[in-house]
Amino acid sequence: MEMNGRIARQILLFSLLVLIIPMILFPERLGTTLAKASLVYVLFELVYYGIVSFILNRHASLVQLAQAAGLCIVYRFALGAFLGVFIVIAYPMDLSVALTLSMSSYLPAILLQIAATPFILQPAVSSSLFEQRRPRHVVMDGPQTPPRTSTATASDARARRQESYSPDRTSSRLRQDSTGKQTTVAAPAFSDANGFERATRYIGEDASVELAAVVDPEGLLLSHFVRGDIDPESWAPFAVVLEHSNSAILKRFGFTSPDKVELIFREKKVAIASEEMFSLLIVSERTLDEVLHIRINQALDIIRKYVAERYSEKLVGNAEKQYV
Repeated sequence: MEMNGRIARQILLFSLLVLIIPMILFPERLGTTLAKASLVYVLFELVYYGIVSFILNRHASLVQLAQAAGLCIVYRFALGAFLGVFIVIAYPMDLSVALTLSMSSYLPAILLQIAATPFILQPAVSSSLFEQRRPRHVVMDGPQTPPRTSTATASDARARRQESYSPDRTSSRLRQDSTGKQTTVAAPAFSDANGFERATRYIGEDASVELAAVVDPEGLLLSHFVRGDIDPESWAPFAVVLEHSNSAILKRFGFTSPDKVELIFREKKVAIASEEMFSLLIVSERTLDEVLHIRINQALDIIRKYVAERYSEKLVGNAEKQYV
């Protein structure tokens, strides 16, 4: 299981809390009796871990849920073993007796550990087992028009992309030249390893990132990385709407369109950066780590180089002119 330092510190903190509470109560049983170890109880415990993991990660497969339950049971037994060692240190008791109590008999400690285990491990399990990396194959579509701010934007975008986007062939787009005459321009299809996907996957390597997406001027999703249950297609139009809203306000004071917009909340952060005619949208946890800013700048370089390689200056220039 891979996890960053922040998640490891969080798990360690809660683990110590779960160990300290039973130590304070020991040997008070709070009206319970000593339980006897049984394989049936272990099976019930695994089922509980699987149910909680499914509730916290609705898109997980059966294999992933089984892996999460296995990690939870191993972690819970490890907590019991540490508690047994602490009991031996604090009380004059045989080690085997203390381990039996802490892992299978002393109900106040066991029930607390079982109840807390899936929630303590949730950040690590989610980032390692349930991480979603679903690349999309898309082709840029249609003349560039200002985004619509109605509630039907997301659904309309999905419909247009399903009709005209194809990963296996080159599509055609109508462009207007300076005389107003419409001409057909070929739009290249993207491969599995296009620059947009490389950029979003690179940003997604930071564990604080929940969504990284490349959006075209119409608010259509070109590539994305998702961690958790966030819906990228609902967020994609938001990037363009926010950029236009800020640009309209800033133009009154003589400023041009901003290269980057950041919204910082109590626990989350939303950043929108522009490169050529594309927008890079990032939704992440609020942290003081500057590594994410570096990743964003490097991802913009990846997009810049990819656009320069795949599109001629004429094609990019016409698209930007028409969009403005």
